[in-house]
Amino acid sequence: MLQMVACGRGVAALPRWLVEEFSEKYPVRAVRLGPSGIQKQIFLGVRRTDLEVDYLNAFMELARNYSEHP
Repeated sequence: MLQMVACGRGVAALPRWLVEEFSEKYPVRAVRLGPSGIQKQIFLGVRRTDLEVDYLNAFMELARNYSEHP
């Protein structure tokens, strides 16, 4: 999606962190949609058998921290 935007072939609604992460690689920039942007919630689900998987726990912690301090 970012490559399509970068070459002028479209627009995309993406998380700001994703655009910021790739803005050095691609000529893209984040713009706000509307006066106060779009607010959303993301819900995560995990299998009980994966509750101890380190990378999943790290991702959930990042998501939790970001939602508390955007």
